[in-house]
Amino acid sequence: MEHAEAVPKNSTTGRKQIEKPSTHHVFETKNSTTGRKLMTAFAARLGFGILDSLAPSLAGRLATGIFTRPLVHSRVEPETGLANHRFELHDSGEPVLNVWDWGSGPTVLLAHGWNGWSAQMSPFVAPLVNAGYFVASIDMPAHGASQGTHTNVAEMAAALVRAGRRLGPVHAVIGHSIGGAAAALALQRGLKAKRLVMLGSPARMPPFARQWAAALGLGPRGAEAFLAEIGRLVGGFDSIDLSLLGPRQTAELLILHDPADREVPFSDGEQIAAVWPGAQLRAVPGRGHTRMLREGEVVRAAVDFIRSDKTALPLAG
Repeated sequence: MEHAEAVPKNSTTGRKQIEKPSTHHVFETKNSTTGRKLMTAFAARLGFGILDSLAPSLAGRLATGIFTRPLVHSRVEPETGLANHRFELHDSGEPVLNVWDWGSGPTVLLAHGWNGWSAQMSPFVAPLVNAGYFVASIDMPAHGASQGTHTNVAEMAAALVRAGRRLGPVHAVIGHSIGGAAAALALQRGLKAKRLVMLGSPARMPPFARQWAAALGLGPRGAEAFLAEIGRLVGGFDSIDLSLLGPRQTAELLILHDPADREVPFSDGEQIAAVWPGAQLRAVPGRGHTRMLREGEVVRAAVDFIRSDKTALPLAG
């Protein structure tokens, strides 16, 4: 049950125009140097390597704490060319979520990725509002101006379910990277939406977690302890595996993915498209992983898919 301060959908009554929020501490400082960062990374890797050899379970738990804590970013007000409004979603026992909203009409939710924030999704706002939609961009738990210090993809999915319950019925969701995966999980866990656009999103989490564990310097036992802890937090890796969940989905899906994406391989998009009924996979070469959010072709493709009764896009390959 949301508190009374949550603002009704499409209403401006009681919604306060806020001042630009103050900024968090920024992860990089003016005096940061490449050499200092490399030394810090080396020291962390060496320290975890030693701890892994002495107490792998402890190393795994400490690694989990780092892995599930997003980097600190400044709170940036979305630049959309439209009047920005902000409100908060409150649910008992859940982190307070910061939400920006615009327009009126059927609801479209925007979900940023890991270490992101709602302002990154700004390029989609005006085209969607002009097409007749109510748009809500959410700071995920422990991101942007939302509450929390640690989170994971399952908690991000829960945040979207909460937003859908408050702002629905939901017509569509656009999710970037982990935000797209969270949106797919949310559809499995109670969010009702007709369409989903996934931008460079992963199909499975263990490969990324293993790569991260190796980069941190964890050995086999520490890495297994780390993976076990992550699996426990998300309710088991099978519960968030889109290659397993895809066949049961009913929402129409468009996947936009750069074949040269260096953060999430294009093969992940192929895996999702192969199992999701009726999914469309469109390659967007040269658009990168995060840069694609500012690319006109990507924005137009997403908005056209959401607003059209039947979108015929060529399959990649």
